[in-house]
Amino acid sequence: MPEELIRKTIREWREENFLTLKELAEKVGVKLQTVWNWESGRSQPEKRNIRALALALGIDPRQIILPVPKRMAVAA
Repeated sequence: MPEELIRKTIREWREENFLTLKELAEKVGVKLQTVWNWESGRSQPEKRNIRALALALGIDPRQIILPVPKRMAVAA
């Protein structure tokens, strides 16, 4: 997985959904520190967490793994 893109994608979608780190962590079922680690690039989400992230953010899991520009995501 392209770590830099995943890191940015999680943060961008979290902010777009007006969620704090804590709120996203609660929705995904992980600790706040875990989400912070994903966004800072210290660690990567596991497959089960990618699904939970996508559900919490209202996006397709593929948009986390293979980020696409938001303009293209909206048009699809």
